Amino acid sequence: MPARLLPRVSAHRVGSLVALLLAANAHAGIIWNEPVQGDFSDDRFAPTQLSVEVGSNLLFGNMRGGNDQGLDRDYFSITIPEGAVLTQITLAAYLSEDFAAFIAIQPGAIFPDDPETVAPGDLLGWAHFGPDQEFTDLLALMGSNGQGFDAPLPAGTYTFWGQQVGAFTNYDLDFVVEEVPAPSSFVLIGGPLAVLLRRRR
Repeated sequence: MPARLLPRVSAHRVGSLVALLLAANAHAGIIWNEPVQGDFSDDRFAPTQLSVEVGSNLLFGNMRGGNDQGLDRDYFSITIPEGAVLTQITLAAYLSEDFAAFIAIQPGAIFPDDPETVAPGDLLGWAHFGPDQEFTDLLALMGSNGQGFDAPLPAGTYTFWGQQVGAFTNYDLDFVVEEVPAPSSFVLIGGPLAVLLRRRR
């Protein structure tokens, strides 16, 4: 029997979330609302291009699972401006009858790996996420898989691949960007190269 599609996060819930973030951060904005602005690119060589600013950057996405139209893969890129770092990606909401979706990250403006043949170790990082990960940091989870990395991620462009093979899924992400700490503090957390490639498995 087809999975029942769950309703989108209510406007009240979204409004409340944005209001809380505005109260807590110098900047809180929506960088993409997929139900309103349209589907993310399905082409890994031409991902949807997004820009983030210092503060909270909200992304409202959805993915359908396997059906007669094929998988709905989400490819999008974010560009972190000079003088800033990406400190975390919080899963702000997850609505689905499937308790696990997939997300991966690679550096650069395209996603270089074929989803049909990619090996986990080819990816800079990846994670499964679902209701158990709500309000937790997916960036840290991704950094513990694949080649691995330590947050924060330095300025530059990164491309994400999201996928769901089960029931239709709504997911909301908050990309938290902060200004680069003072030089003495940044030395303690490592330079950009150490951040990007901590280890290879």
